[in-house]
Amino acid sequence: MNLNLFSFEHSGGLKDRLLTALIVLSVALALSLLAIYLPYGRLLCVAWAMTVVVVSVFEVVRLFARNNDTLAYRPLHAIIVYTVLVLPGLAAASVGATSVFGYAIDWTLLYLSLLVAGVGLVIVQVFEGRTQLDNASRFAERYGVAFLLLGLCAPQLIVLSALPNGVQLVWWLAGVVALNDTSAYFAGRAFGRHTMAPALSPKKTVEGMLTGLVVGALAGVVLWRFLLGDGVSTGKLVFISLLATLAAQAADLSKSYLKRLRGVKDTGAFFPGHGGILDRFDGMIGAAPVVLVALALLGGL
Repeated sequence: MNLNLFSFEHSGGLKDRLLTALIVLSVALALSLLAIYLPYGRLLCVAWAMTVVVVSVFEVVRLFARNNDTLAYRPLHAIIVYTVLVLPGLAAASVGATSVFGYAIDWTLLYLSLLVAGVGLVIVQVFEGRTQLDNASRFAERYGVAFLLLGLCAPQLIVLSALPNGVQLVWWLAGVVALNDTSAYFAGRAFGRHTMAPALSPKKTVEGMLTGLVVGALAGVVLWRFLLGDGVSTGKLVFISLLATLAAQAADLSKSYLKRLRGVKDTGAFFPGHGGILDRFDGMIGAAPVVLVALALLGGL
């Protein structure tokens, strides 16, 4: 047996990507079964979502916590910004964990954490720009988007994972986002002619985006029926899936914007061939609030 078939090349190529995907799927399936069948097993799902958030925040802060001239790391700056930006995620994890034990979701705590984080970033921005306006502008363009993506949207993924059917909802969301990404990629390569956002992601095309929307909507209906049953009409499912897919695509472009600001290919190197945590879960982060709002309107919260 050739064991080299199951070893990483660390080149970022197709083999690395396939092996990483296989390992991640295997671990995810095992954790999902434990989360479903163990008492209070949904804590595993909450822990997974919290890990996604806190590591994603770390990846973004690591990109930008540098001196603008020397590019040397600024440890104190990094600690302060990380603490402020990760606060809503930690609050969501606390609320999610307590809801697993039967307590109601405390939206007040989440709201207050968002207020504190938003005000905290404003204070840091003022301090950064106290002597030079360009410093304040750079801080705003970096961490303004980071706050929307990781401070506002990402905590909702944690809340989603803590719901009674949170494991199924996370798998539904993962399936919709993955099929949207995959279909958009191959459609763009096959017949994409019009770039969608060349300044942010030169390889993404309008044709790929539209294909991803259609596939994501269809996948949303099929996966919902398979994972969550028949309690929602097909029309509503198509609408929810379209909104989730649009939000996922927007989040992906927002992440691309952050990478372009720093001039890097990936936010990290956690997954061989796939990049960092944020590179893999940005779509789910962006779509999670849409799903929560949809569930609230349908009476599921």
